[in-house]
Amino acid sequence: MGVPPRQPVRPVADTRSAQRSAPRKPVKRPRSGIPRIVAVIAAIGVFCVAAFASYLVAKTPILRALMHNPTVANQFPGVRTMNIMIVGRDYDYNNQDQVIKTHARSDMLMVGRLDFENNTVRLLSIPRDTHAHIPGHGVHKINTAHAIGGPKLAAETITSNFGIPVDHYIAIDFQGFEKAIDLMHGVDVTVDRKMDYDDNWGHLHIHLLPGYQHLAGSDAIGFVRFRHADTDIIRTHRQQALVAAIKLKMVEPSTLVVLPSILNTVDKHVVSDLTTDQKIALAKFVRSAPRERVEMQTMPNQEGPYYVYTNWQDAAPLIQSWFGVEPPARLERHCRHGGALATRIASARTGRGAVTP
Repeated sequence: MGVPPRQPVRPVADTRSAQRSAPRKPVKRPRSGIPRIVAVIAAIGVFCVAAFASYLVAKTPILRALMHNPTVANQFPGVRTMNIMIVGRDYDYNNQDQVIKTHARSDMLMVGRLDFENNTVRLLSIPRDTHAHIPGHGVHKINTAHAIGGPKLAAETITSNFGIPVDHYIAIDFQGFEKAIDLMHGVDVTVDRKMDYDDNWGHLHIHLLPGYQHLAGSDAIGFVRFRHADTDIIRTHRQQALVAAIKLKMVEPSTLVVLPSILNTVDKHVVSDLTTDQKIALAKFVRSAPRERVEMQTMPNQEGPYYVYTNWQDAAPLIQSWFGVEPPARLERHCRHGGALATRIASARTGRGAVTP
């Protein structure tokens, strides 16, 4: 019996390989609501930020004004030069140690000459004890003018006594200066002497050592207000030193970041006849003025026992050079005699004569 022929063996299909090679159908998974929730939250966040920013702009005149990009060109069209009076004033307190609403005496008095064409800034300091005729109120120290009639009478007194027309004024209290300096993270000045002074009534406490140092707001204000055993002239020089230090700080990039906050803080402590846009324009102009184009001088003078007297021999040409005006006619007597008044004062201080202004 013969052997039957062997049947060919068919290869067994690899079903697992076939399954791997076959395209898979996409598996439908349940959709997550997380991306949608995140998008909604982000949209609400953006809306809230935008609403808060709009609220700040609406409630903060400085921020609203900065959006207009005010400049001296668009705020003072056609104006080439400007005289601006700058007053630093203190608070008055009652017997309950509460701040009372008064004009208060001016503790710092300057007249600035801003030249927009030549990009120059000139600041003339007038000592607070300067002998002055206050219109309608007789002879007093010049800082009394602000206490009697505020910035307007102070400006009128400057014009009446020195012939300098005042175009605008800015009066700022020392608390505004202090807060602005703190927002700048302090200033660098050279303290010329050891200062120790406490005045509980005037809320003034000064404790500084001599030398070049970094001062916070309260110490910087104490530096310029210290007067014990010093003359009014020395105090005026310290005020100029602080102004110069603030000017240097204003050009630093770190200060530029907080400039809106500084302007907004200062504006709360300012009385002025300028609009918010105009104040910002002037601040930007002063900030951009090159250091070599900023000059500061003190009104030439001689200190007497009670008043500081203007030395017209030197003051008249300075006023004419800086402000382009002549002293009032009633002061010609002092100008003709030159330094005669200063000489009499010097003699009186050495016991050789009496002072007759």
